[in-house]
Amino acid sequence: MSDDRGPVTGRRILTVLLVLSAALHVRLAVVATGPVLAGLEGLVAAAAVAGLALLLRRPDGTALLGCAVAGGAGVALFLVPGLVAVAGGGDGASWLDGWAFGTLLVDAMVVRIAVFTLRRVEGAPRR
Repeated sequence: MSDDRGPVTGRRILTVLLVLSAALHVRLAVVATGPVLAGLEGLVAAAAVAGLALLLRRPDGTALLGCAVAGGAGVALFLVPGLVAVAGGGDGASWLDGWAFGTLLVDAMVVRIAVFTLRRVEGAPRR
């Protein structure tokens, strides 16, 4: 594969992952246990849609960075409430939810693919 096809393929993969991420966060918002968590899930879903819109409109470094930030917010939304619950003496049962864990994996892939594609677009030297 030539170097100029890498960013195109990365953006295609990222488009699919962002659609999947938004759908999963909407599902988690619907089944959330409280209004705060539902609102945060909705915000992350909106961030994924905004990143997708940026990526489709103008696929440059700024859009890719926005996609990485949206994915990072999704990862943080999984990790922070669980860590707070465990630090407060609760159990880690929220981390056993398959939908939430699957969403974590998708969000982590969004971050990785966005950063790798950004490096290819910006022409950063690889190590």
